Amino acid sequence: MPQTREKSEIERLPTDLQTRIISRVGTQTRRGVPTFTRYHSLMERCLANGNLQAHYICGIHEYFEKNNRDVGLHHIRIAAEGSYDNAVYLYDVIMLSTGHPAIGEEMLDSLQWRVNKARADDCWRRIKRSIHRITVIQLESYITTYLNKRATITCHLDNFRSRCDECFYYKQIAKKKFIA
Repeated sequence: MPQTREKSEIERLPTDLQTRIISRVGTQTRRGVPTFTRYHSLMERCLANGNLQAHYICGIHEYFEKNNRDVGLHHIRIAAEGSYDNAVYLYDVIMLSTGHPAIGEEMLDSLQWRVNKARADDCWRRIKRSIHRITVIQLESYITTYLNKRATITCHLDNFRSRCDECFYYKQIAKKKFIA
């Protein structure tokens, strides 16, 4: 019978606290390489164990910082399929912005925005805070999708506080446009 190893103190912490620790480890020390090695090792263990927040963080890092969209989107999609709200929202906005509205709308609908928009709004605020120091490159496809969708809106076009079934998806694309 295989021997089960005991979880470390970090692994026993709540997932949201682990996420905060992982995201801050590299910025809170002057020791550099040993800290990076520990961070990388912890992140790899989290990814290997299917930790949704680790996939989300890795996805943001790959997609936005390293400009490795395929790998980044893969990790964000894993977290989104696991129903991690921030990943669901980010994945949907990326899908909407890159011309895949059916996928994006389905994912965004899983946040039940028609019942209560606050959940989607909270996700947006957390994502914006997570990537506020990252330079986001505006791809031509984002701008084209944004302009094409804007041309179809006949209600609340410039009032971002009012969002109905017709304009909600467009306004999510517009929010992403302002990340850069």
